[in-house]
Amino acid sequence: MNNIIYVIGTCHGDTIGFKVEDLYKHLCEIKPDVILDESPIDNKWGMLDWLRACASHYKKRGGGEAAAILNYLEDHQAEVLPYDINGRNDYFIRMKFFEKEQAFNRACSRYFKEAASEPTAVYLYKLLGKTAKQFTFHETKDRRTICEINSPLCDVQVETYVSLIRQVHKALFALVPEFSSYEKDFWKMLSFHTRRDKAMISNILGYNRQYENKTLLVLCGYFHRYAIIKGLATRQEIEGFQLITEL
Repeated sequence: MNNIIYVIGTCHGDTIGFKVEDLYKHLCEIKPDVILDESPIDNKWGMLDWLRACASHYKKRGGGEAAAILNYLEDHQAEVLPYDINGRNDYFIRMKFFEKEQAFNRACSRYFKEAASEPTAVYLYKLLGKTAKQFTFHETKDRRTICEINSPLCDVQVETYVSLIRQVHKALFALVPEFSSYEKDFWKMLSFHTRRDKAMISNILGYNRQYENKTLLVLCGYFHRYAIIKGLATRQEIEGFQLITEL
């Protein structure tokens, strides 16, 4: 098929180090024929309407990758397609993951302020926080540039942190009986994110089979990047595309 597939991780909006304008500049340098946007593949909106809505939602943070795509389309031609898991938005609404995550975070905050908190649980909870801070993971205060986010080092840090999240929470649920009511939904949420990564890879490969001699650009939140790269790398030679992951 002789396609080229770029994978660019984003922060879904401006941070201290990541700027939407820098993403736009990379779009102009790459000049993709096809842009794959992290929206559900069953998206019933027209892509332009979807992008405008997303850019408006993230207006305070520069409009996110949607704004970069819209700016690019003003002077360039490209097909924009969705590739995230089927039914994503409805599933999030139905499962109320965000509300449940916030409730669990509040429960953790209350518990770890208590003097009688279980010592091992306290150590693990602080370890998770220190690791996030060390890797500068923060929605708006991340200081890394677009090139630093799209580096092998950041991929390793994200994969390490995701693994630590699993191990720490497995221990916390065993050590702290007060957290038991949150355990089932926590694992459901992590399982869904794993399914999302697998679906994204499958959908990207599906688009690759539809095109010949094209440049495809995958835009993803950078916490998905390492999994997408790993999944695509195993199919690169078999499916005949060139994978580019560094800027």
